[in-house]
Amino acid sequence: MTTPDKIMLGQGGIVEINGKPVAMYKDEQGKTITLSAKCRHLGCIVNWNSGEKTWDCPCHGSRYSAQGQVIKGPTKKDLVKIE
Repeated sequence: MTTPDKIMLGQGGIVEINGKPVAMYKDEQGKTITLSAKCRHLGCIVNWNSGEKTWDCPCHGSRYSAQGQVIKGPTKKDLVKIE
């Protein structure tokens, strides 16, 4: 895990908020997008792929965009946005 201040523009990372893992992405303009870090397939914690700029699930290979939309299954649901 990392801290929000260590996430560079155009990158993402897993941070802890209220004791829960959160997938945080900072776009090129500095806007922060926060998502549940739990894959919607079976609940594994996603990892940030800095080369592809995607959230990847290490358990079954699901892949999400930086904004949390499904790119590749087996999941069929986007990551849950946290406001």
